[in-house]
Amino acid sequence: MNLRIYISQKLSTEQIAKKYGCNHVTIIYKMGKYGIKSRGHLGLTPPIKISKEKLEYLYHGRKLSAVKIAKILHRSKGGIERKINNFNIPTRNVDNRACKYKKFDFSGDLSEKAYMIGFRIGDLYITQTKNLILAHCSTTKRNQIRLIKNLFSPYTPSHIAIAKRGTFEITTHLNKTFSFLLPKQDDIELWILENPQYFWAFFAGYSDAEGSLHLSRINKGKYIKNCATFEISSYDKNILRKLSAGLSQFNIQSKQPYVCHPKGTPCVYSKYFSSDDSWRLVVSRKDCLWKLINFWEKYSRHKDKQTAIERVRRNIILRNQLPYCHKINLSVPKII
Repeated sequence: MNLRIYISQKLSTEQIAKKYGCNHVTIIYKMGKYGIKSRGHLGLTPPIKISKEKLEYLYHGRKLSAVKIAKILHRSKGGIERKINNFNIPTRNVDNRACKYKKFDFSGDLSEKAYMIGFRIGDLYITQTKNLILAHCSTTKRNQIRLIKNLFSPYTPSHIAIAKRGTFEITTHLNKTFSFLLPKQDDIELWILENPQYFWAFFAGYSDAEGSLHLSRINKGKYIKNCATFEISSYDKNILRKLSAGLSQFNIQSKQPYVCHPKGTPCVYSKYFSSDDSWRLVVSRKDCLWKLINFWEKYSRHKDKQTAIERVRRNIILRNQLPYCHKINLSVPKII
């Protein structure tokens, strides 16, 4: 580590730290260890010439950080911070502190809001700091990460990391206009239930997180066929009941939500036990499933779910052509 560049090239301690991939405090420690005096002591650093009014305007008026002001004045961040203290300029509180990435307010689109609420209840962990809403998800599915990244990309970038256990960890820092994501309740708000578009947007968000579509081989007399089924299994029994009631408004019949895994029973493919009763909503009738996948597809953002929807669509079309199957109307339903 050549610290003489501090004198010869007049680099700052922060610039040297960046060059060697360490903290500027480490550079200051090393300089003291090797007897290298700071330029301030050598009289090589000219004083920062800025009035209190101008510094206050940059810091409070334009809300620039000390780092940005330092770049404008070609001085160090520490020097700007000392100048702020010397002028007795009040520092900004946490709520007004500058963030690394700019954060935009939520658009106000209610369909988007309904989708986000549904997806949040299903798969997002939301917490709040003093001035930020933190959305976090841990998953092994790449398309889940892409969904979340794209969902919040109009508002701020997301941070993605890979944990030691092999899962993808994605965290997004949002501003307070996303506080509607904070509640995690076993309920669907009335404004969502009363509007068909908002209902299906919520359904898509919740189903992108919790729903599944699969094909099962069944024997029916002398015939063997693949039949598609839609399922949601979760602890949210009230949400499942309201979804079932909402689906019936579109003539989509579902089995009444029932307990599929009682509390305390082993979870499937896991050493853990169910912490509460797990409930299940099922739609399997061909005509009902046809309506459901067409409505879901309109609002779905999950690539894996869209692939499953297409697979089920092909299955229903094929079954509809078989001579021993009941024919249904395959026109695309419209949301009223």
